Amino acid sequence: MSSASLSISMLTLGFLAYHYVISSKKLRTAFARCMGQDQGIAGWIYFQRFWGFLLYGVVPLLVFRARGYSISDLGVRFQSGHETMLWTTVLGAAVVVMNYFVGRTASNLAMYPQIRMKSWPGRVVVASAFTWVFYLLAYEFMFRGWLLFTCLEVMGPELAIVVNVSLYALVHLPKGFNEAVGAIPLGVLLCWLTLQTGTFWIAFLVHSIMALSNEWFSMYYTRKQGV
Repeated sequence: MSSASLSISMLTLGFLAYHYVISSKKLRTAFARCMGQDQGIAGWIYFQRFWGFLLYGVVPLLVFRARGYSISDLGVRFQSGHETMLWTTVLGAAVVVMNYFVGRTASNLAMYPQIRMKSWPGRVVVASAFTWVFYLLAYEFMFRGWLLFTCLEVMGPELAIVVNVSLYALVHLPKGFNEAVGAIPLGVLLCWLTLQTGTFWIAFLVHSIMALSNEWFSMYYTRKQGV
């Protein structure tokens, strides 16, 4: 099996395994029973993110290391620092402004923040931020790391981006049609920047800024509107 075929297979199986587990009502109830209602809600979300970190980051890394790949082969390179910071600053500012307005919409507040609590203690805000970052590190390592670079080996840049963005849009469908469509231009841009710089750090940093700013704005608007 080629590395590109292996990547697509691992993404598919990882996505199915992730949603099979997080769809378990029994497991979710167990968190609430063991930790209490509010802490159980937070703990369940933390678990989902670490489960994704394992499936999308740790397991594929071990598989590709066993096949002789280095982390630099998979897009984890420390280079193009100035370009990375420039693009991260520009795109990060853009997504913060976007989330300021999008965060208050009914469709966004129906999904975010993922942790639904009457009040957010500081420790929950910090823990949620850290678990988001861990999850997105693995998530972007998957899309703009091992999937993109292994496909690039056999497909060339254009087809590698098409495959990447197609899968990226499809995995967003559980979050709604709008997010799936919105993932297409964002995915193309992040793939292009990754190939230009040779590393996935811009994609990871921008996605983290997007997720955290959306969570914090959603928290604010949820409390303000009493959602």
